[in-house]
Parts: sequence; C-alpha cells; structure tokens
Amino acid sequence: MLKEISKKQLLELKLILNQVKDSDYSKTLSILEDGTIGRHVRHVLEFYECLFFSNTEETVCYDDRKRNLKLEESARFAADYIDQIIDRIEQLGINKRLLLKSKFEQSEVLMESSLYREITYNIEHTVHHLAIIRIAISYELKYINLSKTFGYAASTIQYMESQKILN
Repeated sequence: MLKEISKKQLLELKLILNQVKDSDYSKTLSILEDGTIGRHVRHVLEFYECLFFSNTEETVCYDDRKRNLKLEESARFAADYIDQIIDRIEQLGINKRLLLKSKFEQSEVLMESSLYREITYNIEHTVHHLAIIRIAISYELKYINLSKTFGYAASTIQYMESQKILN
C-alpha cells in the first residue's frame, strides 16, 4: 500500500511538471514568499533521494541533501527524476531496520526507524509540499490543470468523500 500511495503522489506531481513552463517553474512567486514551485519539488524529491539513493550503512539523514539546483530549475529534469524514484519504489522489498540521523544545532541524534516508517514520512512530507504547490498554482498559474484532490492527504480525501464534498 505504501508503494502505491508514494507512486500516486509522485505521478500526480509529474502531471503538473508536464504542464508547467520552466520559466514559471523556477519563477519566484509572492504567494510563496519569493519561493518557487521548483524549490518545493526539489525538496520533495531530495527526501526520496536521501531514502533510496543516499542510504549508506542503513542510515538515512534528510539533513544531508545534495540540493541539486537542476531539480528546481527544470521541470523536465524533475519529471525524469520522478521516474527513477518510482523505479526504486517498485523494487522495494520487505521492511527493514534503519537508523535515522537528524542534526539539530551542533548536535546529531540517531534513532531507530524502518524503511516503511520513512516511506510513510515521505508520503506525509510530500502531501505538505503538494498543498503548498496547489496554492501557488491556484493563484499564479491558472493554466495548469489540477485534480480536485491534488495536495490533499488521503485521510482528508476520505473525509471529503464521506461528507459528499467531492463530486
């Protein structure tokens, strides 16, 4: 189930990337306090990168992201990178123990986690950024076709359906 949810979110993001102009993708937007859609996309993809590609000795550290500027400048490059992440998600096997390293001020904290827990974290992290991207698109880039549920958590979608808020 976690694999399917992750892939669904990433494919929804890819649909947006296939519609947005690179000039708009990397343009600072006042609604984002001079952030860009590209920066939010890069941030999401680099968390997946930390989990799937930068995982050494079974330790994950989201603070050690590479911050690849090409991911925030080129929607096409980001869309292609999503394909690589999805390939890795499809290859996932059983849950396994991981160590999560977090850096706070001058200290590092190591804690036990698991692959499935970190995928869940990435799902929640992604929905947060998709919601921000949704706001930016709704206000600034109205030519982009958004689904009714883009940027909503699965639990919110279920609630909206139960309340007949979604048509």
